[in-house]
Amino acid sequence: MIKSEFITSLFQKFIINSDIRKFKKSLIYYCLFRAIRNFLSKNIILNIYNFKVYGSTNKNKTSYFLLKKCEFGDYHELNTIKKISDKHKILFLDCGCNYGFYSLYVASLSKKNKIISVEASKRTLKEFNKNLNLNNFSNIDFYNNVISDTDGKVINFNESEKDWESSITHQDYNSNESSIVNSIKIDTIVQDHELEEYKIIIKLDIEGNELSGIHGSLKLIEKSSPLIIMEFSKYIFNKKDNIEYLKNFLDRYDYSIYDTNNKKQGLDNILITLDNLEKRHKTIGNFYLIKNSSKILEEFLSL
Repeated sequence: MIKSEFITSLFQKFIINSDIRKFKKSLIYYCLFRAIRNFLSKNIILNIYNFKVYGSTNKNKTSYFLLKKCEFGDYHELNTIKKISDKHKILFLDCGCNYGFYSLYVASLSKKNKIISVEASKRTLKEFNKNLNLNNFSNIDFYNNVISDTDGKVINFNESEKDWESSITHQDYNSNESSIVNSIKIDTIVQDHELEEYKIIIKLDIEGNELSGIHGSLKLIEKSSPLIIMEFSKYIFNKKDNIEYLKNFLDRYDYSIYDTNNKKQGLDNILITLDNLEKRHKTIGNFYLIKNSSKILEEFLSL
């Protein structure tokens, strides 16, 4: 397929002054994008919410779906973060930040928010930096590390052709590149930060390594009781020890699980839902881990 700089330039001009979400139900956009998508020669700059981001023309990149669907989704999660940000300064730990959507979104809500973005993929790091350079944000720090329960472990990180699949816990994907990455604990990342002035939110989307991330943040959890946004997947519970670990964590640290309808969920029900998934599906989306009787839970339930 021949790529066209001319078609790419016209398409960029067509959307540049609008939030991409404006085109979500537009038949004109849908037909136009389907007609020209294979001719686009480079990534397209998109406006969404209050920031800019590159929409990839590569179907194996997560940001391609911004161009295809004209939305990011995760409405409940983004709205929850915004409501908390409206009342407090946020320290947001974006673990598995990919191209940076969550990080850029939280940074755009307030200059007072502090964002720490962590991504193991060196290839995705390049996309993250390009997106960061599109925006005038000074409140984002980036770590090219594997989030884990130990510091400084040297890990051979295999990249998937599809950038949302890469993981250190499994290789259920076609790998076409690998790199050496060091592990780091969340507790180590935040040890020099003044935590008292922030409400802390941790997002864990690290393809099965989420509980190692929690184990590496227990000092922070004991001290600050952060709200944790966590993707539940079969990859987490392929290790049976992880089931017992999560049960013990919820009990010891007085946390409960809530879904995106603000309803409390038992771990047993979540495991049943995962077991009932069709074989090709691995995840049931994001859930919240929130400390019982905490101020953040009170605010969460009032959303």
